[in-house]
Amino acid sequence: LEGSDSKSAAEIVVSSENRYACILRDQAGLTAVVDEETFGALEQKCTPREKFGPLKIVSTDGHLPFNVVGFIQPLLLELNAQGIKAGPQCAAVFDHLFIFESDITRAEEIIDRFIEKAQEQTA
Repeated sequence: LEGSDSKSAAEIVVSSENRYACILRDQAGLTAVVDEETFGALEQKCTPREKFGPLKIVSTDGHLPFNVVGFIQPLLLELNAQGIKAGPQCAAVFDHLFIFESDITRAEEIIDRFIEKAQEQTA
């Protein structure tokens, strides 16, 4: 999205009733990660630079204190080693990975193995 679209984009994303939506601002401008319905509303008020996806969001499923560190990098390394792009988005309580829908089945298998291995190491 263009930088001038930030207010409209924020209003649309905040009004979305879907489980996950976010806007990121970086050196390239604004990036919105939203469902198709919310994207349709964005297109009406904003100027998308590019659209890609579809993506699936994988989120941590329990409260994770903000001071817990070190698990995202090893998981990303495992996913990336299998050719899976996973874009992390960390929030105050939950963490999320954006993964292409075409890779989600393989990603879920890798994540499940990663969790099992971590649980074995802590048992």
